[in-house]
Parts: sequence; structure tokens; C-alpha cells
Amino acid sequence: MSFHPASSWTLMILIGCAFGSNLTDLKATDEPTTTDLSALLSKVREQFHAPGVAAAVTRGGQLLAIGVSGVRGLDLQEPVAKSDRSMIGSCGKSATRLLIGRLVEKGKLRWDSTLAELIPDVKMREEYGSVTVGDIIGHRAGLPAYTRITPKDTPILFEQNGSPREQRAAFVAHLLSEPPTAPPKTRFVYSNAGYGLLGHIAERLADKSFEQLMRDEVFRPLGMSSAIVGLPGDAQNIPGWAGHERMPTGFDQVKRVRTGLPAIAPAGMMSLSIEDFAKLGAALVNVEAGKPTEFLGKSAIEKLPELRPGAKGSEGEIFFGGDGQYTAALALWPSRGLSVVVESNAGDSDDLCEALVDAVRGEVAPEIPSRKSQAGGTPKQKRYGFQIITEGDDDKWLVGQVEPDSPAAAAGLKQGDRIVSINGTPLAKLSADERGNTLRQTPLKLQVEREGKSVEISMGLP
Repeated sequence: MSFHPASSWTLMILIGCAFGSNLTDLKATDEPTTTDLSALLSKVREQFHAPGVAAAVTRGGQLLAIGVSGVRGLDLQEPVAKSDRSMIGSCGKSATRLLIGRLVEKGKLRWDSTLAELIPDVKMREEYGSVTVGDIIGHRAGLPAYTRITPKDTPILFEQNGSPREQRAAFVAHLLSEPPTAPPKTRFVYSNAGYGLLGHIAERLADKSFEQLMRDEVFRPLGMSSAIVGLPGDAQNIPGWAGHERMPTGFDQVKRVRTGLPAIAPAGMMSLSIEDFAKLGAALVNVEAGKPTEFLGKSAIEKLPELRPGAKGSEGEIFFGGDGQYTAALALWPSRGLSVVVESNAGDSDDLCEALVDAVRGEVAPEIPSRKSQAGGTPKQKRYGFQIITEGDDDKWLVGQVEPDSPAAAAGLKQGDRIVSINGTPLAKLSADERGNTLRQTPLKLQVEREGKSVEISMGLP
């Protein structure tokens, strides 16, 4: 699941969803050999009626292609630029992992350092004492998910005061008093909270705030001058895109003022330009390919690919990030040294980002097989082909757009249907994670209300 601090959000139903060298010389403009992707991006953006998109491709640490299309906001009607900031959501977890790798390289912690060792002064439940840094990175610590983030569901995140560092400390104390979602070390449990904990550990060890650490240890060494820990508009020196929520008829620019949530910023509250996202993608390709560099040496490179979530050794796997107002994705082909990164100010648009990744790869590197036909790779994700829209209330799910010729359309699901239960369980009794997991099952049975009548919808995937 993506990081969703917004109070209303939409969810595209996906099946099977996952989710370098010193790059200061990576050029994003003025290089005559760099392909302009803008015309291609415009075609994809128009197909999805999205406000703004951006994409970039690197190979071997060199920028191959870059482009932007659309506007910073539908109400603003200002054209987007390659230097604009957008939020990358959970794709930022990759940057946090790089920070932890740098601290391992410097001997400040080990992959098997335990919470009992690292934060002995923090009162915690006994189950958490043996949890390691590696467990947290790989989402195997059993920590609560914090994927459904609203003032109602996660009030601790919205009630805090003090500096970002103080807020993270208070959140960690609260988090480690909560019972585990699953016994630690037993299974994968995706957790935004776990990455907030990693940020707190890092700043305690280095005696710097997480924000400063990211600047010193990741952003500056990689030449990511636009990157910040925060919302796109938090720093006024560079324009930030406005966020948009997905509605039944398209996208609406978000009007309400939003503040950051420092406690879990390490999980996905990072904003940067597409130029700098490309530099992050290039660094991650080196990590996945097992290539030590000046930026990250052997002790980190050998372990990070094993610890991160997702299929190990995969080619072209897409990782998504978003917060209900922005969506981003990155895809890596480690054996080819290729990375593709995309950004959009269209919220809850994994489908858009997936289409952008596929179109860009086909344009710049047509010799690389698509994910559909890769032997041993990650197959292209299947989906039922409908959206869920929660207009201000997470317990009232309405069906948004239903894709033509999709399993959902064939089963008779219609836009505007209100979902009452999923596979026999009332919607209100399912957590965010349970809803996501259930909606990925096949066959899928939905009980919906339509014009005052109860209708049962059954569908499956080929």
C-alpha cells in the first residue's frame, strides 16, 4: 500500500501489486544526446486526463531521456518544468534505505543491530527487543502498518508538537507500546511506521535530524539539489506541483491546506524534481546490480538488495509511491544498468505511472523485453479494472471508473455502485490492509448497493 496522509483517497485495484556511482555529473538539461520524452508523455497523460507528468531514464549512470507534460495544477494552468518538485511517496523508502546503508558503512550500526541495543532507554514491548534493522527494512518486524493515515485512524500523527525530531521520538515511544500486527520475524507486514522508526534510530546515532542526515548523506552526495524531506511546496526556492485527487469524472486540484507528518516522513514524505529522481534511480540500479561505488561500498551493497521488499533479482519490477494527491513509480533493470522513474500530480494513479513506465521503456530501450514476456521476471500486474473512491469517508467506498472490457465490466460492476462487503465480510470490519489483500484475491465477490437495491457481483481473473 502507498503512504496516504490525505483524508480522502482513491485506490486502483491491482492484482499482484508490489509494490550508484557518485552521480553529481548526471546531466538533466543541455545534453545533445538526451532524448526529449515530452511528446510521448503528452499522449499518455491525455489518455488518462492527468494534470501533469514527468519521466526520466538513466543507463550506466548517464541520463538517456527526460520529459514533462501538463500543468502544475488544474487551477493554476502553469506548464510543468523538469526542475519542479513533486512528491514520490513510498519510493522515498529507497532513499531511507540508502541512508541506513551509509550509516552501516560508517560503522554506526549493523544490519543485525537490535532495538534493545539501539534505543535501550525507550520502553518497548518484549516482542520488539530482538527486532533488527534488517527486519525493519524488509517489513518483517511485525510493526503496525500505518498505511491508513487519517486524524480518525492515526490521531497520534496529527496531535504532535515540537520539532520533527521530537515528534519522531514521541511517535516511536507510542509505536513500540502497541502490540505487533504479527509476531516479529515471521512474515512480511508492510509498515510505514517501521521506516519512521528507522529515521529516529538514524538521527539518534548521528545526533542530527533525519532531514539533515538525508541532505548530508544522500541528497548532496548524489547531486540531488532539489530534494527535500517534506511536501512539494514546503521550500519556496523551487516550484512545487499542486496535488490532485481522483474523482469519478477526473481529477480535482486539492484546495485544503495540508501540513507534513514528520513522524513518518522517512516512509515517504520526500519531494524532488524528475531530474533528481533520475539520480536516485541510477544509484538504486547500482545497488541492485551489486556494484560498490564511492557513494555506497561493499558491506551495504551486499546486503541491501536482500533486505528490501519485492522480488529478489527481478528485472523491471515497478515500485509505486503516493499519498492520495501525488503518484510516482520507479522500475529497475539491474542487469542492463537501466532505471525508469516517473512522477505525477494525479493522486492514486498507479495505472497511469505503469503506463508511463511501459511507454518510456519501449521508446528508449525497445530491445529490453517488457515485463509481460520476461523469463523469470515479474509479470505485468493483472487487475480487475475498477477504481474505488472514498469521498471524505474511508468506510463509504464508491466504484469509480470501470475500464471497458475488464473483468469488472464483464461482471456487471457499474460506476457509482457502493461497496457494502468484500467476499462476505462487511467493509467496516476490514482494516486497510485486509481490504487491499482481499481485493487482490480471485475469485472476488462484492455486495454493492445500486439505486437502493442490493446487487451481488462475482468476478475472477484469467
